[in-house]
Amino acid sequence: MPPPGYPQYGAPAPYGQTPYGAPPQYGQVPYGQGMFYPQQFGVKEPRVVAAVEGTPFHRLARTRLHRWWRPIVGTIVLGLAAIAATIGVLVLWEIIHAMITGDFAEPESATALFDNPVEDIAVNLLLLGILTPVVLLTVRLIQRRPAFSVASVVGKIRWRWMLLCCLPGLGYMGLNIALGAAFEALFPNVDTGPATPDGSFVGWGSFVVPALVILLLVPFQSAAEEFAFRGWLIQAVGAYGPDNTDGKPLVSLIKRILRTPWPALIVSSVAFVFGHGYTGWAMADVFLFALTVGWLTIRTGGLECGIALHTVNNLIAFLIPAALGQLDGWADQGGAPWPVFVLDIPCIALYAVGVLWLAKRKQIAQVS
Repeated sequence: MPPPGYPQYGAPAPYGQTPYGAPPQYGQVPYGQGMFYPQQFGVKEPRVVAAVEGTPFHRLARTRLHRWWRPIVGTIVLGLAAIAATIGVLVLWEIIHAMITGDFAEPESATALFDNPVEDIAVNLLLLGILTPVVLLTVRLIQRRPAFSVASVVGKIRWRWMLLCCLPGLGYMGLNIALGAAFEALFPNVDTGPATPDGSFVGWGSFVVPALVILLLVPFQSAAEEFAFRGWLIQAVGAYGPDNTDGKPLVSLIKRILRTPWPALIVSSVAFVFGHGYTGWAMADVFLFALTVGWLTIRTGGLECGIALHTVNNLIAFLIPAALGQLDGWADQGGAPWPVFVLDIPCIALYAVGVLWLAKRKQIAQVS
């Protein structure tokens, strides 16, 4: 007797792929059936399963192996693993610091681990950068899907596309600086937040080392935050969108809302705000940044545009104080007056328009 759902002897094989008497390959639907359970025919279930073709970025975690508990357990594991990795890096760094200087470092404040601002920046950027491998391992081991499906719908970083997104990122920064200068000139009595760093160039001898540290580590720090907030969190929340929207009108409406990217965008953006130490209008500005970048991530099917803007912004924010010898307050975060938020709206809009235009011209994949 052939397995249930298979044609009789002499009939065509299912879909012209599987010969009579042989079990179907994993993921292949037997002829005449709507679902294939590999255990029925002794086919071993693969450890890692990708989302089906046509899946948008925010739903890539909803694979056939998705269970309600995987995003929750994965988030807990991600947090614990990040803490363990942080402690490990700090201990190793302290040991190396003591071997070089002959003494262990004693933090002067909660935001400064080392007296030397360059060393302090380096260790803090590294501590954030380790989030990327932690996220990738969590995706692979807990959600049992390809690790880099958290990066894009094609399962990898699209390097050319990311570098191309740096162009509108430079436009964003240029417009931001220009609008800030124009506003200060037109309204000199209106508070626009911390003054632009002024002073003279410290010289190449004092600039080269911090510049190299910043150029080397800021891209990893920026990418890690995108992997954690726009990658893991968006897909973790997006995984709860049901596969169908059947049910009573209210139930169907809730299901349709959960299938959209907006619940994931709001949750990840709020988490991003509280992951920083800003207050007041600065929180609104960070939320605008997170929401826009998250939306662009889904529209372009990957983290590349967020990594590009995040990196460009942070590089300029670090390099200018480094060039002026003003790195001591690099970790200071606080409030900002309303002009900072208002002036950032056209800048982030310019970036969004530029990215969408480039994505259309380059035919960037939006779904798996």
